Amino acid sequence: MDAAATAGRLAAAGEGVEAQHRKLRIGTLLLIASDVVFVACLFFTYLYLRALNVEGRWLPAGVQPPSIASGLLLAGLLVASAASYRWADLGIRQGDQRRLQTGLGVALGLVVVELLYALWQLTHLGFGPGSGTFADSFIVLTGYHVVHLLLVILLGGMVLNRARHGRYGPGRAIGVELVGYVWYWVALMAVAMALLALV
Repeated sequence: MDAAATAGRLAAAGEGVEAQHRKLRIGTLLLIASDVVFVACLFFTYLYLRALNVEGRWLPAGVQPPSIASGLLLAGLLVASAASYRWADLGIRQGDQRRLQTGLGVALGLVVVELLYALWQLTHLGFGPGSGTFADSFIVLTGYHVVHLLLVILLGGMVLNRARHGRYGPGRAIGVELVGYVWYWVALMAVAMALLALV
């Protein structure tokens, strides 16, 4: 459906394009807010269980946690991907299709690298479910992060596909903006997870 048909349909419904965009923004932000609450509960659970496990019982016997450097590297990859996505978003607002597609491609590439590393990390931990509270908490947090990465790849791929077909332009980029909100939240969560490893 083209922009004129959409605008006509909205006008017939008594609603302008900006009112519709406002509703989409609010819906996206509410979805992110619910995810923030869920992730906060996971973080609280991790910290609560960490506080209960004293006298060296937090880590499974003979197991070292993944290095803090790897967590910071992963967070850095997602922050770089979010910056690339933002660069793409700003580009399409100026009508630069090439910048949109390049920025999206780089951002998606960085997220795919992070996903592959996260999956590799999960399969080479040296511990598994049932190996203690640290192991279980780490696996749940990392697994949920993988779900977020898959979501970002799916949404980013959809935006890139639409961008390749010229569906976005100045004033016609609400989809790019909304996916950006999710992307920035996932990057922020990756930074929070890296900092959680310091505890």
